[in-house]
Amino acid sequence: MGVIAALLAAWGIALVVNVVPAFMPPTWSVLAIFHVTAHPPLLLLTLGGAVVSAIGRAGLTLLCRRFRGRLPERDRRNADALSDFLNRHRRWRDVIVFGYCLGPFPSNPLFIAAGVGRMSLLPIAVAFFLSRAISYTFWVWTAGAVSQNLGSLFLHELTSWQAIVLQVAALASVVVLLRLPWARWLGLADEPNERGRGQERWSKVPSRASGSASAGRDQRRH
Repeated sequence: MGVIAALLAAWGIALVVNVVPAFMPPTWSVLAIFHVTAHPPLLLLTLGGAVVSAIGRAGLTLLCRRFRGRLPERDRRNADALSDFLNRHRRWRDVIVFGYCLGPFPSNPLFIAAGVGRMSLLPIAVAFFLSRAISYTFWVWTAGAVSQNLGSLFLHELTSWQAIVLQVAALASVVVLLRLPWARWLGLADEPNERGRGQERWSKVPSRASGSASAGRDQRRH
């Protein structure tokens, strides 16, 4: 396999891995296999892999945003409340995304939650790209030390019970995140309802007062 073909194949697989929401192997292990077997330039492989990974995660976010209407209204309201809070604190949001994606944690829950909560996609994707560019380069570069066991490592990450449990736990964390009462804790989603009820109460008071005044005028006439 030529270098260009290897790069295109590696990037294509990385794109698919990051669009699929769960039960996919780590992207760095895919890139490492191509690096060991086809020997493409390291930085070209890893930086390109980080780009297509960010594109894939953006696609996952847009898919989740497209189908968010199938979730219960309470979950959507909580996700929107959390999204509004994070968008108002952009510096912390970007730092959290960068630090989280720099570690060995599945990033699919982050982008699923971003899609459901309609967070700003571009800054999250940029932070993801920067962190993955660093982590992919590190892990693929160190993969040469374990190149003889790279195939078994890839299979282990795909089929081992630990990897499956980690993926299930990651998806469960999304459900828990949406179920938490962010709207009430952050005081964002309940305010319109309270204002609506308050306006309704005040709108009823003048009507009673005007009714009493008109009744008084009728009595004076009689």
